[in-house]
Amino acid sequence: MNRLQWLLDKDGQAVTLTLPTDPPVALRLNSAQIDDMLRNLGDFRASMAPPHEKTWQPGRRVVAEPDPCWLTEPEIMPGNSVLHLRDPRYGWLHYLLPRDAARELGNSLVAQADRPPQGPSSRGAG
Repeated sequence: MNRLQWLLDKDGQAVTLTLPTDPPVALRLNSAQIDDMLRNLGDFRASMAPPHEKTWQPGRRVVAEPDPCWLTEPEIMPGNSVLHLRDPRYGWLHYLLPRDAARELGNSLVAQADRPPQGPSSRGAG
């Protein structure tokens, strides 16, 4: 064995992570421990090199979570916006958007929502 092995328990209550050590070491982690691990790994990854790319090139194929739960609320003092997005893998994620960025995001979403669909169903028979 030369790679990490992950196995979800049949009841969905825990994951067993087996490390490729000699001898192999297995860790059984519940959902709270997985959440803690994700939080810590995310913090470490943010400090590692190379960093994730800062910009995104539109048009790339992605696997996206459909119709996520979301909520916005104003930040109390400066009037910026807090965007909360729920990802089933990571829980609630929170982003602080300055006023101009919040306005730009809102305008962009409205423009996309008002545009006709670009898929095959929007094209006439040809």
